[in-house]
Amino acid sequence: MSTSLARRFLAHCVLLAFSTLVFCTTAALAETITAPGMSAPGSLVYDDLGMPTISAANDDDVAFLQGYAQARARFFEMDFNRRAVSGTLAELVGQPALANDIQSRTLGLRRAALASWQAMDDDTRGWLQAYANGVNYWLKTTPSLPPEYRALSLSQAEQWLPIDTISIGKGLAYQLSFDSSKVQSTINFAAYQKAAAAAKVDPVALYFGDTHRFAPPDATVTIPGFTPGAAASGSGVPAASLQATAPSAANQPQPISAQTVKLAQGWLDKIAAHPLIAPTLRSRADREGSNEFAVSASVTASGKPIIANDPHLTLALPPIFIEMHITSHDPAYAQPLNASGVSVPGAPGIIQGCTTNVCWGTTVNPMDVTDFFQETLQLNAFGLPTAIVHNGAAEPVIWQFQSYYVNKMQVGVTDNLVRDDSIGPTNGGLTIIVPRRNNGPIVQIDGNSGLSIAYTGFGPTMELKAFKKINRANNLADFQNALTYFDFGSQNFAYADTAGNIAYFTSAENPIRQDLQQDGGPGGGIPPWLIRDGSGKLHHDWLPVQHPQPNQATPFEIMPAAEMPHVINPASGFFANGNNDPIGVTTGNNPLAMQRPGGGIYYLNYNYSVYRATRISKLLSALIAQGRKITPDDIKTVQRNRQPADAELVLPYLLTAYANAQGSAWSQLGALANDSGVIQAMAYLQTWNLATPTGLAQGYDSPSIVDNPLGLPVTSSYGQNADVAATLYYLWRSNAIKNIEDKTLTGLGLGSYLPADDDAWTSVKFLLDAFPVLGGKGASGVNFFAVTGAPDAASARDYVLLKSLKDALTQASSNAFAAAFNNSTNPADYHWGLLHRFVLQHPLGGPFNVPGAGSPYPFTDLSANLPGLARDSGWETVNPGGHALRVSGVNDFMFSGATAPGRRFVGEMSLPINAFEVIPGGNSAVLGSPNYVDQLPLWLTGQYHPLTVGNP
Repeated sequence: MSTSLARRFLAHCVLLAFSTLVFCTTAALAETITAPGMSAPGSLVYDDLGMPTISAANDDDVAFLQGYAQARARFFEMDFNRRAVSGTLAELVGQPALANDIQSRTLGLRRAALASWQAMDDDTRGWLQAYANGVNYWLKTTPSLPPEYRALSLSQAEQWLPIDTISIGKGLAYQLSFDSSKVQSTINFAAYQKAAAAAKVDPVALYFGDTHRFAPPDATVTIPGFTPGAAASGSGVPAASLQATAPSAANQPQPISAQTVKLAQGWLDKIAAHPLIAPTLRSRADREGSNEFAVSASVTASGKPIIANDPHLTLALPPIFIEMHITSHDPAYAQPLNASGVSVPGAPGIIQGCTTNVCWGTTVNPMDVTDFFQETLQLNAFGLPTAIVHNGAAEPVIWQFQSYYVNKMQVGVTDNLVRDDSIGPTNGGLTIIVPRRNNGPIVQIDGNSGLSIAYTGFGPTMELKAFKKINRANNLADFQNALTYFDFGSQNFAYADTAGNIAYFTSAENPIRQDLQQDGGPGGGIPPWLIRDGSGKLHHDWLPVQHPQPNQATPFEIMPAAEMPHVINPASGFFANGNNDPIGVTTGNNPLAMQRPGGGIYYLNYNYSVYRATRISKLLSALIAQGRKITPDDIKTVQRNRQPADAELVLPYLLTAYANAQGSAWSQLGALANDSGVIQAMAYLQTWNLATPTGLAQGYDSPSIVDNPLGLPVTSSYGQNADVAATLYYLWRSNAIKNIEDKTLTGLGLGSYLPADDDAWTSVKFLLDAFPVLGGKGASGVNFFAVTGAPDAASARDYVLLKSLKDALTQASSNAFAAAFNNSTNPADYHWGLLHRFVLQHPLGGPFNVPGAGSPYPFTDLSANLPGLARDSGWETVNPGGHALRVSGVNDFMFSGATAPGRRFVGEMSLPINAFEVIPGGNSAVLGSPNYVDQLPLWLTGQYHPLTVGNP
């Protein structure tokens, strides 16, 4: 199916009638560009997928042509994104965006972009200006803007500025590194403190030991044995995973005040629906993710390393990346520029890809670079802050006035931009900036109290320069030097080269907190993952820089690169990262347990993913143990694997419960074991190979080889009915969370403060793992398996697990799932693809979506009541399709707008490099273009296209 679709896309141009116009855009195969601002003519040569190879006399000319080519393919996306970050989106899409613009201006990423521009060297400025000149040359010469502008009653667009590029870079890095979940955690923990007092249990044990644990559900790390310093007492002891953070009585967090909660809730209410800020309320373990892994030359068939990367970013249209190949023979450099891979529309260079001798990829490194502070304010006669009070002294704040404009769309009127004068100084007209917080804003004010933010991204940072240098890296030393300029965005970098090296580096600047460095623990017992004290009394501030690191940008003390997790040519023959704890700082459930070499607490972060890294590491270890030499196809198979590691680790508890129930003398438990529906369901689960196919002829699936990545002998029935088993497992998991976590916490009065899906599932696994020690109780002593009449704790546990399966069957046959299963009680009808669907969503929706009403492309909804395309995989599978864990209806497993691979890449480091990639959509964002979604069939079915590396 996918091959025929791809051929149809490439064979002809799709005509689209839209608002009385017909669009048909096909890029020229080759063209020479001569334009003002270029030092010499340059060329653009497009392949069938709309990927240009850019050749120019120097690097600035390459940037010019990148700007020109990106604008032609993606200008509306670029314009939309620069405005979303800058707080001017209402000027494009109208009044509905104004409230979000106010919060974006207050946050201040464009303010930070200006600071970066002012601090940049002339070479980087010239590069960004050349890119802007290329965008503007397209704007000047294009006969028409993209069709979105006509829909928005606009006939013109603002010129591109270098600060727009920096803003887009800041916005992307922000999404990958900012953490506002601390605000919600503060509100939640305040509620848990009250509930724990009523239940007479330890609130720290209940919250951080039971329901919001730091310890990941599996102990897989990227660099086993990496020890930057001596561990503190008790760290690394397996039994520690059963404990909470266990602070001493002197360090118990103080009761969170009503004023703190009021400030926190006030800010959350303002940003709850903000498309840029609201996603950061989720922990980064449940947000943007990615996979990267590499195997050494010694274990491959070619004798060359192989590297793989698939960044999991928001699944939408247009795709977040655009493919490009850039080359120049700039006389300022000894070696030519030759880099290919993906760029971010709105910015020059290649952000993930290869040079002639080097390939690299990235995943999110969840490093804690954000702190929220409760400030005491001095106010003027109008009630506006003039200073914060720190250590008893007033420290002046900075005022920045804002003006807002709105696109007032009217029939027959174009370019109707009107100033909105309704926004006063206290509701967005005045931004209050706190110099002490790295020039971060005060985002909420109540009387003389304010909530401020310190974030490494608020200052001048040079990550764009880092990528400029990476694009010219020819060896490991070049690459490591480039990373010294990567100041924020918190990435794990995977590296491989044709000389035979592989390497893993964590990056960005990690600020050192005064209390953790000098006092041996969090001041007042308030850790960095809660709102902190801004008065100075508890030493929560970031320390001013005392030991500058090479090319450091942040004006605070940061962790030296030697202390940051990294490995070059690991002895194991591979490394893997899936946003997991790189070295195990949280495995003892205390993120503050490790010590820095020279003293002070070694703190990276408090929350990580793990299941994808668990699965990848297990598969790579097994391949190496087999003694079979690994090929790029083997790596692709691992990258596309769709067997959830959480099922492998947790399902045995359900299978054991069923076996126990069959011999139980307790009638309630025996009745569940003898229930006909449960018996049918268990038959599927007992033979499940853990694969998650759609089970539908119209579904999109990777080849079945991905379910047997080790190539083991299997029977003909291997994988049979896996789609049904996947549905049963995921519905059981949902009901297990509800029956174990939600029911227990609701009984404590915490029904409005339930843990997020990933935290809740981690808690359930902890309770099951720890059952031999804790007997179904948490570290707090709260019983999570309380069942009236149960003869013992084990029977109660088994009853809850089996009842959750019975509840899942009842749910599947209910009206809530009738659109998929037609009220059937036969599990054979429960195909996973009927639930696991997604829509590629465009900001304007309608025909721009895929599938979408009026779309010209041959993708349609599964049915009238089942929107979207059916695709295999699931939550935290290596090839993911993220979705909710708690579900109540037929569309709750959809993953539209969730995270999925924004690019799949595999590179074998031969000469020339043998590389493959695919993106979820296409290189053009112009509706009607054959390159709008021509790669989607490949992406949906786990296929790749060749990526040219080196000379074409």
